[in-house]
Amino acid sequence: MSIPLTGQQVLEHVENINSIFGNTQKKLTSKTYIWKKRLIFFDLAYWSDLDVRHCIDVMHVEKYMCDSSISTLLNILGKTKDGLNTHQDLAEMDIHDQLHPR
Repeated sequence: MSIPLTGQQVLEHVENINSIFGNTQKKLTSKTYIWKKRLIFFDLAYWSDLDVRHCIDVMHVEKYMCDSSISTLLNILGKTKDGLNTHQDLAEMDIHDQLHPR
């Protein structure tokens, strides 16, 4: 079993990768290791300090959940997650009978 790379080691491997998005990219040499593109996450100041860089970023999850909850509670047009499609999904899953569309 290999020892995982530190955030700083990963950053050193990807710092010279020039990301070209789309299908125009040619085959990369083995010199680039396992990375083909440099993700925008590497630009975050704290990214190299994270022990596990593939975990969910709690700050963004909290923001999404807060936005979703507030939008639903205040019934903000276009932002609520409590629409017809949601109620049809509940009917399809056969849960919460009182919330099925009529």
